[in-house]
Amino acid sequence: MEQQQLPENQAEQFDIDQVAKEWIQNQVDAEVKRVRDAGSSVLPFKIINCGIVPNFEKKTARAINRIELDTNVDVSKVEQVMVSPITSYPHKPGFSYVNLILVTKQPVPFLAPYLFQNNVKVIQPEKEQEGRKTIPSKEVILKNDLREFLFINKRGVRARFTIHSYHDV
Repeated sequence: MEQQQLPENQAEQFDIDQVAKEWIQNQVDAEVKRVRDAGSSVLPFKIINCGIVPNFEKKTARAINRIELDTNVDVSKVEQVMVSPITSYPHKPGFSYVNLILVTKQPVPFLAPYLFQNNVKVIQPEKEQEGRKTIPSKEVILKNDLREFLFINKRGVRARFTIHSYHDV
């Protein structure tokens, strides 16, 4: 059986984007400095991987923001997630960035950087409704209001978190 080779440009997609890595680190450093200058503290996490998972449970397809954190901290202990204003990522169209502040019972909150793709297109599977006709499979754009998160630590501990409302501070 012949092993399928990825075309060269697809193979490159799996390499770490060094420009993104450096840009994200600069964003994290600036946020840590801003928080410290305001007289507070925050512990930054590094990201192993992140992406968007489609959620078809509701009437409108929504994004779950999956973030794998390079930490052993028990992510199921996160009690609150605060999201910074969205910043456009300048090196790739259609991508944005936020800082996430993860609050636990620990005295110092954690900072998780998150670079994500806007307007992710996915195929919504066919849906059967009781007593109604079947809704056919179709391409949809995921709504990402940054309210649904799935955090995963290095040990594989997972925690889903939903932000029910945003408050300006």
